[in-house]
Amino acid sequence: MKLTRTIHIAGFLAAALIFAGCAQDKPPEAAPGAAPVPQMVTDLSSVSGATIDPLGTHAVPKRGEGLLHESSGDRSSPRTFGEEPGLSRSIGTDANPGEVRLLNDKAAKFANFSQVILERIFGQLRIAEKTEEISRTRLPTDIKPVIITAIMDRNGKLTELILEQHSGKTRIDQMMLSVCKKAIWYRNPPADALAEDGTYHLTIHGRLENYASTDETHWSFFTRIGLGIG
Repeated sequence: MKLTRTIHIAGFLAAALIFAGCAQDKPPEAAPGAAPVPQMVTDLSSVSGATIDPLGTHAVPKRGEGLLHESSGDRSSPRTFGEEPGLSRSIGTDANPGEVRLLNDKAAKFANFSQVILERIFGQLRIAEKTEEISRTRLPTDIKPVIITAIMDRNGKLTELILEQHSGKTRIDQMMLSVCKKAIWYRNPPADALAEDGTYHLTIHGRLENYASTDETHWSFFTRIGLGIG
C-alpha cells in the first residue's frame, strides 16, 4: 500500500513538472497598455501587389514627424476645404459615409493638393472595405486611428511608408498600408510644399467604424481620413 502511494506521488510530480515546462515554453503576453512600437515599412512590395507609379528610394522622415495633432472639426463645415486646419467635409454616400479632414496649417495651405490625395485614399479604401476579409470584420469601439507617414520624392512618386501607430487590428493596419501604396502619388506636386530635405512628408490618419449590416455578417463602414503635410 505504501509503495502504491509512493508511485502515485511520483507520477503526480512528474506530470506537474511536464506541465510547468510547457507553461515556460509559452511566449509571454504583452503587458497591458504597452505602447506599440512604430514600424518602418521599407519593402513596399510586401504590402500590396499593386503597381506603384512608380517606386524609388529616398530618405525617410525623422521619427515622430508623422504624429501631427488633429484639430477638432465641424460636420457642418463646407464641402470644400478652406485655409484653416481641422476643417472637415463629408464624403461618400448614405450607405457608405465618410469624412476627410486637414490636420495642419500646411495641409490647409495646399488644400487642392491635399484634397486630391485624400479622395484617392478614400476611393481605394472603399474598394478594400468591400473585400470578404474586411467586410466581415466587427471592429472594437475603442479602435485607434492608423497613423502612417508617407514620403514622396519631388516628382510625386511614393518612396517610403512608415507605420507610426497601430489601430489595434492588424488587418486594418495592413489594409491602410496597401491603400496608401496604391493611392499616394501626384503629378507635378506643388514645389512650395516640399520639406526641408527636398521630399514631401505626408501624414495619414485612418479610422474605420462599423456602420450598417444587412445580414449581421458583412458590414459597411464610416470612414474617417485625415491628412497633414510636414
